[in-house]
Amino acid sequence: MDPNLWSHLPDDLLDRILAWLPIDAFFRLATLCRRWSRLATSKSFHDLCATVPSTAILFVKIIACDCQQLLTTFSPAASRWYKLPLAFLPPNAGLPVATARGLLCFTNHFQGYNNDEYTALFVCNPLTKAWRELPPMLFHHRPTLVTMVADAATKSYKLVVAGRWTTEVYSSATNSWKRSACLPRGEEISRNVALCNGVLYCLTPRWYNCSLLAFSLQHETWIKIKTGRLPGYCQFRNLVECSGQVAIVGKCVRHQVFTICVWFLDQRSLKWREVGRMPKVMAEHFLVMPSESFYCSGIRNLVFLTRDNSHDGVLFDISTKSWRWVPDCPNLEGMAFEPRLDAVP
Repeated sequence: MDPNLWSHLPDDLLDRILAWLPIDAFFRLATLCRRWSRLATSKSFHDLCATVPSTAILFVKIIACDCQQLLTTFSPAASRWYKLPLAFLPPNAGLPVATARGLLCFTNHFQGYNNDEYTALFVCNPLTKAWRELPPMLFHHRPTLVTMVADAATKSYKLVVAGRWTTEVYSSATNSWKRSACLPRGEEISRNVALCNGVLYCLTPRWYNCSLLAFSLQHETWIKIKTGRLPGYCQFRNLVECSGQVAIVGKCVRHQVFTICVWFLDQRSLKWREVGRMPKVMAEHFLVMPSESFYCSGIRNLVFLTRDNSHDGVLFDISTKSWRWVPDCPNLEGMAFEPRLDAVP
């Protein structure tokens, strides 16, 4: 660790080392000198970051503070909360509804001239503060769900926007929308969705006789998945993607204990397999009232759970089957986010 050796590293080699740092560590170091600070907005450094596999995971929640929106984020690796200001976005950007590979999508609903309703969509990278408003959708409607998928190879992304009657797909490669297939006859969709291996899975909103729908991003068609009986209580199911699989996180009773379980969908047998169960003592504290809703989001091997009127969240690690508390959790629904400097709206 001779300072004479390390202080004379070539800049390109030093940049490669910085590109491998966790994103929070990079921003701490960026305050030490002007050149490192300029890297945060350098296209050549962003291209270098694009070659590095991301290990960072954040679970984001949006709050209002002093009439200004803030993105509150929890890092499981650092086990701490961070705040990212969103002052760079226009005041009418609305709320975040989707995320993919370093990008966040915000949506807001407006009443235009002649009582014409329309929905505006904005895509941004909260780290670089780059943002853009997307072109208007083909149909003026309030979408039930908005989901996002990014392609690392082409540095492009798509948005799937669906409502009761229509489905539209936006491609950043062409900067245009196109109409896609309608839902299966008699079916409706909810915001309870999970994107896994190029397929968007969605639970229908019926609390009775709930079913699972799937939208193929390749073929742009909807189908109904005939799985085994959906596990958990029908009013308290959450659909997430975790470890490359579709999962349901829901309330249930196991051995006369009221708890929360995690089930994976077996793609071959189309049956659900239990992979995790919240410990009894934790469940008794987390599930204070049986009728209370809870929210969850998943990314890689982690599932993050929060509920109303509680300042404690729960983090479940699929790989180790371990559960742990997340203190000081904002009382708002959130989503999983992968921060990346190279993401371009």
